[in-house]
Amino acid sequence: MVKLTEGIVLAKARASDLENVKKLNCWGGGLTDVSIFQQMPNIEVISLSVNSITTLEDFGFCCNLTELYVRRNCIASLSEVWFLRNLPKLRVLWLADNPCAAGDNYRATVLRILPNLHKLDNIVVTFDEVNRALEEGDELEPPINSSGIYSNGHIPNNNKDNKENRDSSMEFMTLDETNSFLDEMTKQIVFHPSSILAKSPGRWIGIMASLRAFYVCHT
Repeated sequence: MVKLTEGIVLAKARASDLENVKKLNCWGGGLTDVSIFQQMPNIEVISLSVNSITTLEDFGFCCNLTELYVRRNCIASLSEVWFLRNLPKLRVLWLADNPCAAGDNYRATVLRILPNLHKLDNIVVTFDEVNRALEEGDELEPPINSSGIYSNGHIPNNNKDNKENRDSSMEFMTLDETNSFLDEMTKQIVFHPSSILAKSPGRWIGIMASLRAFYVCHT
C-alpha cells in the first residue's frame, strides 16, 4: 500500500498546513491510500491520474473541489461517483481509463449523478446532453462507505432496507440537530463504556465524521 501523507502533500504544494493547499498534483505515484484528503476541505484542484486508487470516497470531504483528475486508476464501480454528488463546486471530472468507465452507458450515468459538470473526460458537457442523461443514465444505488453508511448520508438498516430509505438523505435533520445527536453519541462512548457504542468506538467515530462531512457539503 502506498499512502499519500501530510508530509508529501505539504512538500509538493509548498504549503505550511493542509488547509492552505488549493492545488495538488501527484500523477503516477502508485498511490492506493489518499485518505489525507478528508483533512483538506479547501483544496480546489486534485490531479491523481495514473495511480492505484480504488475509491472516490475521500474526495467527498473536499467541499471546495472544482476539478478532479483520476484517469487510469483502479476504480471498479461507477457507484463511486455518488461520493462526489454533494460537492457543490465540482465542474471538471476525468474518470476515463478506469474499469468503471468501460460500460456503454458510462457517460450518461455519470452525468445523471453529477448534472452540474461542465467537462467530463476532457469533453465539454452540453445542456442537451445532461437532459438526455437524466432520462437515459443508469439509476445506481449509492455505495456504502468505509464507516458503514450510504454516501447519501443514510445509515443502512439491515432488517429494513429499501429504496425509500436510501434516497431519504436524512433531510429531516438540520446540521445543528445532527451535531447535537453526534455529540450525544460521543458522550455515550466516553461516559458509558459498557454501552453498545463503546464496543466498537472506532466505527462510530468514523460514522460521526462521515455524517458531519455530508452535512457541511450538503448545506
